[in-house]
Amino acid sequence: MYYLSNVIGWVIGSRKTHQTIVNFLLKYRLGPEYKYPIWLDDACDVTQHIIQNKTAYGVNQTTKIGVAGDSAGGMISASLSRLLKGIDFQILIYAPLDILGQTPSYKEFAHRMYFLTPEFMNWFCMHAYHNSDDIKDPRVSALLNRTFDELPPCLFIVADLDILRDENLEYQKLLEKAGVQTKLVLIKGVIHGFFSFPGIFPQTCAEAIDAIRDFMASI
Repeated sequence: MYYLSNVIGWVIGSRKTHQTIVNFLLKYRLGPEYKYPIWLDDACDVTQHIIQNKTAYGVNQTTKIGVAGDSAGGMISASLSRLLKGIDFQILIYAPLDILGQTPSYKEFAHRMYFLTPEFMNWFCMHAYHNSDDIKDPRVSALLNRTFDELPPCLFIVADLDILRDENLEYQKLLEKAGVQTKLVLIKGVIHGFFSFPGIFPQTCAEAIDAIRDFMASI
């Protein structure tokens, strides 16, 4: 598995901001200098290279390849899992899957005390996308796709107090209905971004890591 998130909201961050999670990270170009689809194309190119050159990374040809990411990286992981062949599993950690923000949790957790607000999301989108047409692209908003079969098994790690909560719950139901193996873990009492702060959220981060470990063992 390799991890697709060295950024926050497709715009800010670096490898160092996510080394609390994992040490092998994909670095891709960021907005606002490089807007959609440049950063998605970067992720596609690197993922395809890894799939085609497994042995160069210390594994054999039968080793399973998975993608994972938190927040923007989760959205990219979901997109890659649809665009590319050879991905064996996906792990989506509080991923934005409906950039239009139409689910009830967008209103329920809109206050800034929950960290990620609708206004904050709009700021990220302004710097990561060219216009509203971009966020209506099914490669960006996974919920806008019409079919959900033939996707790899998916683990959802969802923050309970997050504007993105409901779109993850909805996407999981769509995948499950389409026959895709899924598991959803709703982490109670945490906000968006908790997984990047194990020093602040030690127990819930451990809960998420245990879920990831168990899911990968089941694939």
